[in-house]
Amino acid sequence: MKKWQFLFLAILLVCLPVFSSCELLGIGGKSKEQQSLEQQLQVMQQQQAANQKAQDDYTQALQKALTDYANQLAQYQQAQLQEQIQAIQQQQGTTTTTPYN
Repeated sequence: MKKWQFLFLAILLVCLPVFSSCELLGIGGKSKEQQSLEQQLQVMQQQQAANQKAQDDYTQALQKALTDYANQLAQYQQAQLQEQIQAIQQQQGTTTTTPYN
């Protein structure tokens, strides 16, 4: 049993450096298909990040535009209300000065 274990250990000690050197040299490493798939995945992730950034920029611009529109609408409505108040006050002023017969 001990001879078998020793023999197995000796084979491992000889084979492991060979296998690791093959991996360093590119022999038996990743296939070209795997490398291609990894590159495609990386490109897709970059595109996804760019799309997310564009979507965030669009959302921020839209939010700003809606806020500006709401502010301008409120100002317009306030101005219209002031004009109506002035028109009513003028009507009341002219009506009180003209006597009814």
